[in-house]
Amino acid sequence: MQRGQTKAYQLQLLDQVLWVRVFGVSTVLGTEEYIRDFRAMVAPILNQPWAVVLDIRQWQASPAQSLELLKQNSIWAFAQNLHHVELLLPVDEMLTWQYLKATEVEKPTYLTKHIAEDEESARLFLQAAGYLKGAD
Repeated sequence: MQRGQTKAYQLQLLDQVLWVRVFGVSTVLGTEEYIRDFRAMVAPILNQPWAVVLDIRQWQASPAQSLELLKQNSIWAFAQNLHHVELLLPVDEMLTWQYLKATEVEKPTYLTKHIAEDEESARLFLQAAGYLKGAD
């Protein structure tokens, strides 16, 4: 990735939830950087169950090598106490299929996966599940 180039993702940690927003194409180098940032960001919360919100509504078709790296990251996350996934899926069915291929790994039986209509419904679901504190 060139200096100054914008990342194709944003990560934000709130309570026990990592919010992931992905947009554009995931290159192999960009995916490697994303995985490093993802793992560094969740490091403080790995000692307890945590959740991730995957907002892939603006993701674009990406190379197969990137999808393989994302699969490996899914396996790592499950091994590190990831218990809950909230999904914000794109309208494009091809991109939803790409997401399914990128996460086609054995999932733990305790994993909760929920498809949210929007960020607010994901937030409410995570508050109810105890991963996010309520609004102040």
